Amino acid sequence: MKKTIILFIITALTITTGLHAGETDYMNQVQPGKWLKNIQVPIITETETSTAKIQIFFPKDYVKGKYHRTVIALHQYGEREIDWEANTSIASLANKYSIVVVCPAMNKSLYETAFYPETDYRWNIIPGAKYIGETLITFLNKEFNLATKKTGTGIIGVTAGARGALLVSATYNEKFAAAAGISGYYDQSTMPTSKMIESVYGSYKKNQTRWENEDNVLKLAEKLKGVSVYIYHGERNDAFNPVQSKLMAIRLKQLEKKDSGYSITYKEGKTGGYGWLYWKGQAEPVMDFMNEKLK
Repeated sequence: MKKTIILFIITALTITTGLHAGETDYMNQVQPGKWLKNIQVPIITETETSTAKIQIFFPKDYVKGKYHRTVIALHQYGEREIDWEANTSIASLANKYSIVVVCPAMNKSLYETAFYPETDYRWNIIPGAKYIGETLITFLNKEFNLATKKTGTGIIGVTAGARGALLVSATYNEKFAAAAGISGYYDQSTMPTSKMIESVYGSYKKNQTRWENEDNVLKLAEKLKGVSVYIYHGERNDAFNPVQSKLMAIRLKQLEKKDSGYSITYKEGKTGGYGWLYWKGQAEPVMDFMNEKLK
């Protein structure tokens, strides 16, 4: 009898809330004007299951269930989801423009589209770009009614996250209307000694064709049609050569001259270097850009 009553209660709760055992009702935890942290996104493959953490800032005028523009903010290689919150004014800018900001914890992801036999470091059980473009977007759709329209979804990032922002929006063009990269690198074949890149793509010497063609954002520029792109690089950046951003911008400008479906805004920082001391000043122009381009 007791088992029957317990089963009835569980069934009733499932029907009422739409939740299954072990699921969390994140929507009921949302407080406008505040961050919702430690959200666990399920990652499921045919053979494995995992999770990845995100945090989301909901602007003060956020209304549950209503359409809101959304920006996914990616951190640099090896850092954490709190970086944008801790180092910039992105929350106040999200309030200003009524934009939801999603910050995923990507660890040491290069936002790759695939893993290879030579890959000796995997940030999680699926490649970073696939997680952002498929798993995370689907989760945001389902749990918060966010990122449901291309026209209202953008993606931004610093360094590896800048590469990720452009790579993800090129790969999943149908889901993003705007992308912004700060101090990024877009052609890994110019960095043949990078152990960071080698950890995903294998050695340059043995996999030169892969380095030159797979996930090479510069060569994928044509796939950014319909995505408004913003690129910034400090001229004193000694970690990643500003030429990377210049060449990416030049390629997009060439495409823009031939086809109005392409759009590029390129800015240089004469005194800008590497690190949040310099990047934090880009939060406002980047969010201004997102506010202008997202509908």
